[in-house]
Amino acid sequence: MAPHLCMPPPITHNTSAAMVAKPPPAPKNRVALLPPGAKRSGAAGAGARRAFLGGLIAVGACSLLGPGSVASAASKRRAPPPAPAAAEKKDPNVSGVQAKVLASKKRKEAMKEFVAKMREKGKPVN
Repeated sequence: MAPHLCMPPPITHNTSAAMVAKPPPAPKNRVALLPPGAKRSGAAGAGARRAFLGGLIAVGACSLLGPGSVASAASKRRAPPPAPAAAEKKDPNVSGVQAKVLASKKRKEAMKEFVAKMREKGKPVN
């Protein structure tokens, strides 16, 4: 009979000593679920039990009070302010001649404003 591909090869030597399970090493640093600054008491973790129960009570209180207060806070939230009015955008497809005409009109308006200010101050304008 031919050897089957799925079966492991037969064990020819004694490996029972190598297969003995060793106990896992003891943890060096134990993790305690205690609040910062709390000290372990010697009475088999009475402080840990107290901290655990306090945490359970806090979770219960938050689950009873939390969802209602979150929903009411969301409903009281103010709407964002409206977006500022869009200023007129300059047309990037202005021809060179049109750009010169617009620039001269702007300069003329600026000059009129300057002359008006100078006349208000009482200075002579040519």
